[in-house]
Amino acid sequence: MRTRPATPCAWLAVRKDGSGLVLSDESGEDRAWLVVDKDGPGLVLRDESGKPRAMLSVSKDGPMLSLLDENGKVIRSLP
Repeated sequence: MRTRPATPCAWLAVRKDGSGLVLSDESGEDRAWLVVDKDGPGLVLRDESGKPRAMLSVSKDGPMLSLLDENGKVIRSLP
């Protein structure tokens, strides 16, 4: 039988300007953010230090993917 975690693993928010889902790791640190707002959907993945390492978004201009190093510097970006 599985037990509930001591800390929340997910948060869902719905607001007039958009909606979002945040997923946390076992220590309660936010690791993945999925948002949908007026600009379109987006996903941010964070490392164990809480720093963004990958970002994916889709807007009216098209999709964008960015990969970042541990200092937050973009190391790859498409397009």
